[in-house]
Amino acid sequence: MSNIQEKPIVRLRCVMSAVLLPVFIVGCSTTEHLVDMSYIRHYHREPLNIPDPSLGGPLSYQTYFYGSGTDKHRKEYGPEADYKTDAVNAEAFMDPFGKLKHYWRFDRENLPLNGRVWFPNGDGPFPLVLIVHGNHKMKDFSDPGYGYLGELLASRGFVAVSVDENFLNQHFTGETDARAIILLEHLKLWRKWDRTKGHTFEGKIDMDRIALIGHSRGGETVAHAAAFNQLERYPDGANIRFDYNFNIKSIIAIAPCDGLYKPAGHSTTLENVNYLVIQGGHDADVGMFVGIQQFNRVYFTDNRFLFKSAIYVYRANHNQFNTVWDGPDGVGPLRRWLINDKPTMDADKQRQVAKVLISAFLETTLHNEKEYLPIFRDVRNAGTWLPEDIYINQYQDSNFKVIANFEENFNVSTATIANGQLLGDNLITWKESRIPHRVGGDYTQENSAVVLGWDNEEVGGAKPAQVGSYTITLCPQAVEILELNRDVNLSLSVASEDLYLGEPLDLTIELINSKGFSSQVPLSTVGPIHPGLTQRLITWKWLERKIFGKDPAERILQTYEIPISLFTEENSSFEPSILCTIRLLFDHCKKGAIILDNVGVSR
Repeated sequence: MSNIQEKPIVRLRCVMSAVLLPVFIVGCSTTEHLVDMSYIRHYHREPLNIPDPSLGGPLSYQTYFYGSGTDKHRKEYGPEADYKTDAVNAEAFMDPFGKLKHYWRFDRENLPLNGRVWFPNGDGPFPLVLIVHGNHKMKDFSDPGYGYLGELLASRGFVAVSVDENFLNQHFTGETDARAIILLEHLKLWRKWDRTKGHTFEGKIDMDRIALIGHSRGGETVAHAAAFNQLERYPDGANIRFDYNFNIKSIIAIAPCDGLYKPAGHSTTLENVNYLVIQGGHDADVGMFVGIQQFNRVYFTDNRFLFKSAIYVYRANHNQFNTVWDGPDGVGPLRRWLINDKPTMDADKQRQVAKVLISAFLETTLHNEKEYLPIFRDVRNAGTWLPEDIYINQYQDSNFKVIANFEENFNVSTATIANGQLLGDNLITWKESRIPHRVGGDYTQENSAVVLGWDNEEVGGAKPAQVGSYTITLCPQAVEILELNRDVNLSLSVASEDLYLGEPLDLTIELINSKGFSSQVPLSTVGPIHPGLTQRLITWKWLERKIFGKDPAERILQTYEIPISLFTEENSSFEPSILCTIRLLFDHCKKGAIILDNVGVSR
């Protein structure tokens, strides 16, 4: 394991022997450490008036297995495989150490293409979805653990394949670039079968509608595969040519790693692909929301409608998205003993989260069923389809027009949009910085934002003129670019900076136009500013602080889309097309601090 997200677990393993004696002396602290979730019920929504995406569809399906035909450990990929596949030489993508032969009886030069398939019965062609697991004990085969997803997706008209990469797990090599190459070679195999006259799958695969799903290390793998797919040459050895160029439309990362492999030393960026990342708040394996880093490195540069969504599920853990891994996030008995699994949701409920979100995402992006899109704009639109929990989500699409994202420079007075001005007034904190992960140090979410803190009593009382505020001033040319009208939304992402605050914050958003007409709407009209969602991943508090740092929670931004129509309803004289000022008034709470990012206009 290496850098960023896996360092906490490395620390956990390193301190095991030193922990045992103090543990028996000190004893166990309480394992319950949850935020009171009752506040979220005030903001509950009924689900959309459309079919529940977690329910099976109208199609029956067949199951198939393909593999080398020579696997000595797994009959389904050995003599009982329905289709035999050729091996792949991945030597160039793997370090020279770490022999596989003593257990697997093959090596880097002949890695197998093994997959279990759930195939819809029907005429097709059907979209193709590959699912790839992460790192785990290589002999506890991980690929069967997504059968609940494969069955659901096949019934809804997707070809679902759980890809076997167990031979890259644990003590051998397992580089993420090799994992990505194996995944792309599976796509080549399906393209070949779709074009082979007389094959069972001839003409049944829609190679223009492809999605990749990855869990844990597989969540990073799918990003690398999507990036390699668009390259002509291997970044770390340009003599190796790529010729993939598949139409990968969608990427789903479940509790992903990030940074285990950096192509030519660079973080992986993705362009023009739909992206969904799901992270559990009580994930004791990938102990920070590092998937938000890849989310922040997804860009839309063409004219197609594309979107990205990040969904944080407070009581979900790492393992229960996979039925084979099911249970606490620890691997060995000692780690299971140290992991605090008391706050985590039931395994079936956690997999219900996966079914709702993954099915709805694929219906939206591969079946073009846009009625499911509101779930990713605001996850509350899934209503009772999801188990009760606190869900925080970020959303952005290719129609978003930015006003201020705090990435352009270090001048705190200038906005991203041309000639936009920023001003903080009566604030005790006003600074722009990278959003840190909870472990602190150099570990950040690779995203800049502004931190705004206020104490209305400190600046002379809560008189209207002395309330803390933050103002964005726009020039007429910028307003013209934004194309403001009653049918668009003011969009902004906010998180509480006070991680010890146990209740939600609120503030007022004021819009003022060039004629002097103004309108105010409380942010709570559309949703709460969530309190710090405290985590206790380790049973003992002192060990929790040693591994994950002093902060009790991650800073998780929530995207709010506030219809401009709310402002025009509040004041019918307010004309949004001549907007000149956006102001945040910190008038609901005497004291507080927030992180603000991605202020703009959405449609």
